[in-house]
Amino acid sequence: MPYAPFFLCFFAKVLIFFAVMGKFKRLKNQTLAKVYTKIPSLVDLYAKGAELVVNTTTPFSPLNKPLERCRLVLVTTGGIHARNQKPFDMSDKKGDPSYREFPSDIGVEQLTITHDYYNHADALADPNLVLPIEPLRQLLHQGMIGSIGPRFFSFMGHVTGEHLKILTDTTAPEVAAALIADEVDAAFLTPT
Repeated sequence: MPYAPFFLCFFAKVLIFFAVMGKFKRLKNQTLAKVYTKIPSLVDLYAKGAELVVNTTTPFSPLNKPLERCRLVLVTTGGIHARNQKPFDMSDKKGDPSYREFPSDIGVEQLTITHDYYNHADALADPNLVLPIEPLRQLLHQGMIGSIGPRFFSFMGHVTGEHLKILTDTTAPEVAAALIADEVDAAFLTPT
């Protein structure tokens, strides 16, 4: 087959092109996130056309015991995950409705961020801004909370379109069931 080397070379170039385009899309999203941080009025313009979901069916649920006897966990929408876990899918412009769980005794140095829709500069300097692990541990040591659950959960906060249904009907209920199984009294949510 005299054309085999040509087709292999062409196929390799096509793969490289799509890989570069994928990186370009991520770079574009990351750059926009930085611009939005510098020019907040752009966020207002974006929000006018954004698809907002308002939950009107979940009732308020107050704590039924003092905080110093409660088991707490952290849940974030910051796209944080352990370095050895699969990153969130940044190639889908509608976001990634999945979640990552990791042990609550994890060190912040073992975490990374895969979320192109906010500026990571401050979070990279201090991961506790997005997932306040060390402050939660301080509250435990000061006796202000009863205990920390065995695991934390992370979502990617940018989820739109049909992925919202997956999030609300599947992945969020899975996390809620895990929190119940872990006998968690309250979750501290850190949105991005």
